Amino acid sequence: MARHAVMTRQVCTLVPYEPRQKPSLLVSAEFVWHEEGILELSYGLRSRGEAGLNDIQIPATAISPQRCDELWSNTCFEAFLAHPGQENYWELNVAPSGNWNLYSLENYRNGLKPELGVLLPNISIHAGPKDFRCDVLLNLQPWLPGISCPEFSLAAVMKHADASYSYWAIRHTGQGPDFHDRRSFIQP
Repeated sequence: MARHAVMTRQVCTLVPYEPRQKPSLLVSAEFVWHEEGILELSYGLRSRGEAGLNDIQIPATAISPQRCDELWSNTCFEAFLAHPGQENYWELNVAPSGNWNLYSLENYRNGLKPELGVLLPNISIHAGPKDFRCDVLLNLQPWLPGISCPEFSLAAVMKHADASYSYWAIRHTGQGPDFHDRRSFIQP
């Protein structure tokens, strides 16, 4: 079987906004964009100590994953996509349960609305005693044409057993955790 030509691939470690926060957890993300407009994402959690994954609230996998709002209020994996030089962008949220949503925004944190032109993403969850992985396959057509690789940022929100949160991203550029800050996006 022929494979799609890969245009961009980025594997990175996500860092918490508070660097000393939750050192018992390693969070990674992978971004693969294909020239046909197919996006592959993979988020991994690995325990580096006693607490590790036991400290993270990971909801059970949904029998029928569906589109849901406010997934970021619990443990959630996020991807932000934008065309270079344009103010509008998209936010993808995927919960460890398999629930998801995709939003379009007109500009920085403004005009949030569900992107209706998206096909159902393929989401697979793999859980072990010391690691967890969420893989996402998403067709960007027709709502984000595959003319060129988008600028992107990968992030995660972790809700902990004590109901506190930690915020993980490729990089943090502001005075607080702000995944929408375009300065944190990678420009391929």
